[in-house]
Amino acid sequence: MDNRTLMEIEKWKASSVLSEEEKQTIRLMSDEQLESAFSSDLEFGTAGLRGVMGLGTARMNTYVVRRATKGLAIYLNRHFHNPKVVISYDSRNRSREFAEAAAGVLTREGIKTYIYSEIMPVPVLSYTTRYLKCDAGIMITASHNPKQYNGYKVYGANGGQILDEAADEILKEIMATDIFEDVEYFDFDQALTKGCEKVSEEVFYSFLKEAEAASDFSAERDVTVVYTPLNGSGRRPVQEILARNGFDKVFTVEEQLKPDGDFPTCPSPNPEKQEVYDLALKLAKEKKADIIVATDPDCDRVGLMAADGEGYTLLSGNQIGILLTDYIAGRMKNPEQMTMVASVVSTPMVNRIAEDYGVKIKRTLVGFKYIGEQIDLLKEKFMFGFEESNGYLVGQYARDKDGVVAAKLVCQMAAYYKTKGKTLVQVLNELYGKFGHCVDQTVSVDIDSVEKIKDIMACLASREQAEQVFGPVTLYIDYSKDDTGLPKANMIHIEKEDGTRVIVRPSGTEPKVKLYLSFYEEDESKLTERKEAILESFNRIL
Repeated sequence: MDNRTLMEIEKWKASSVLSEEEKQTIRLMSDEQLESAFSSDLEFGTAGLRGVMGLGTARMNTYVVRRATKGLAIYLNRHFHNPKVVISYDSRNRSREFAEAAAGVLTREGIKTYIYSEIMPVPVLSYTTRYLKCDAGIMITASHNPKQYNGYKVYGANGGQILDEAADEILKEIMATDIFEDVEYFDFDQALTKGCEKVSEEVFYSFLKEAEAASDFSAERDVTVVYTPLNGSGRRPVQEILARNGFDKVFTVEEQLKPDGDFPTCPSPNPEKQEVYDLALKLAKEKKADIIVATDPDCDRVGLMAADGEGYTLLSGNQIGILLTDYIAGRMKNPEQMTMVASVVSTPMVNRIAEDYGVKIKRTLVGFKYIGEQIDLLKEKFMFGFEESNGYLVGQYARDKDGVVAAKLVCQMAAYYKTKGKTLVQVLNELYGKFGHCVDQTVSVDIDSVEKIKDIMACLASREQAEQVFGPVTLYIDYSKDDTGLPKANMIHIEKEDGTRVIVRPSGTEPKVKLYLSFYEEDESKLTERKEAILESFNRIL
């Protein structure tokens, strides 16, 4: 271990802030564990903090949360007069503890702070930030990561995640703050006597009312639904919005209903993955359900399985986006006056659907914060926003993806098509028949170091280099250099003569490189062949 790491370990052992039990935990850590936990700081960016829980500068713990909150407080006090912040949290282990720690620091810094008294999802936090006219919001969550993770997201006054400029300034303040000596705080009970308030129940019901109004596209409700919140924060809001809107045949997966940060039935509670639906499938077959709906722990994503003959088919985030684009545009008056927004990596097929209805389409960088930014510009002309990782939003009430309203949307969409004698799988196949069978797949490649990720991207840093890997290309865009009208980003976009689109980018939250593959192919026998050809080309870099 280098001197910096050794000094940091000794600093934690000697701190009067840590308990004796915590110091003993550090003493019992192996050299390898110490190196991993103390050799770096948990990185703060536009996605905030995210990491494995535990002691150390590179782990999610109360001390790291307090330090980040002190940096945020300095930023807010510099830019706003009498700033206000609202805090929410999901069902993950220690989420409430971290939320209360943040509230203690903010209140000590003289910032008016509101906090929810129960778990609430991302879209409710986004809405509440706007409703209470706060200057920032904090959401304690690690989204759909495994149980050992937690995180800390920061939202701006518009209800969207902060953008690069604000994140960079907050990071600068965090790095200038000593994790122990520079952080003063109240304990939570004391903070409540010093002006910290619990959010009123009326705000939650206001959210439901606004979300309902934004998502009411058809009146049909005769659909049988199995719903699972995957032991997360969707339990109350999703059940309430469906009940209030006349969906009276909703069955819940009991083992996954109660909030539980250990996620005992699905180690990785990600509604994009087939394995989280095992229990839901059993119940769906018993109840003869039309669809299965799942939301992740912070309920900003929705997953969907649809009845397909004797079984059920898991729809990808892109396929749900295709269905919703067609459904919403087809139910709107004057769709030609509207604009939908999708990330650049989301399926190109929605362009064809939007064009068919006269709907304009705007592409953004990866991250729903950029879609939220466009909502502020488009206002009432915003129709629908989505990204391929199962995130969707309609309306003006929030600025982040919303699993609550998306759950309602897919239920009423299924009910609408059921009256026409169609399943969602049949509707999807009809759309493929009309607009072409677009195959979209995201492939995540685990990389064991930041340097290797840089090397991989360097191998695609010019059109000539990209052609050495993938063969002749008809379109090459380097989002870090080319003038695309979007902020600079570490992402390469390649299109080949046969219509294949490959977008390569490092993950913003994990040590991975992601490949977003899209191509049109009617012959099912060639699907695997074409995908494998792309991956084989990419493997030349690895």
